[in-house]
Amino acid sequence: MKDKLLNSVKVSWPYLLTLIIGLYLAEILAGSVMALSHYKLTFADHMPTVLKQLALHPWHYYNLYLGQKNPVLIIVSVAVILYTIYFALKRNSKHKAWETADTETHGSATWGDLKELSDHYFSINAKDLTTAFNRSTTTEILEALTKQETQSKTDK
Repeated sequence: MKDKLLNSVKVSWPYLLTLIIGLYLAEILAGSVMALSHYKLTFADHMPTVLKQLALHPWHYYNLYLGQKNPVLIIVSVAVILYTIYFALKRNSKHKAWETADTETHGSATWGDLKELSDHYFSINAKDLTTAFNRSTTTEILEALTKQETQSKTDK
C-alpha cells in the first residue's frame, strides 16, 4: 500500500507542480489585469506593490478573484487545467509506446540470442542457396572456377 502511494506521488508530482505553477501565474495575470483596469494611467506607479501582494498572497487573491467570477482568472485557469491534462495524457501515451515486454530497452529494440539471429538472418535452404549462387555468378566466373579446378587436379 505504501509503495503504491509513493509510486503514485512520483508519477503525479510533475503534473501537480505544473498545475500549481500555472494557476499561480493565472492569479498574477488576473491581478495585473485588474490593477491595469483600476489604475489606468498610474499603472506603472502601483504595479510593483500590486505584483508583490499577488506574489506573496496567491491563495487569498485567487479565492477573491474566483469569488468575484473574474473572467480572466477563470479562462486562464481552465486553459491551464486543460493543458495539464493534455500534457499528462500525451506523456502517458508516449511512455506506453516506448515500453516493451519484459525488457529494459527503449522502443521495440531487443537483444537477440544467437539462435534467433541465425534463424532469422542466416537460415537458407539448399534450393534458395543454389538459386542465389546461380543469380550472383556469371558464366565467366563459373568458367574461371572450373578452369582452376581442372588445373589443380592435373597438378596433383
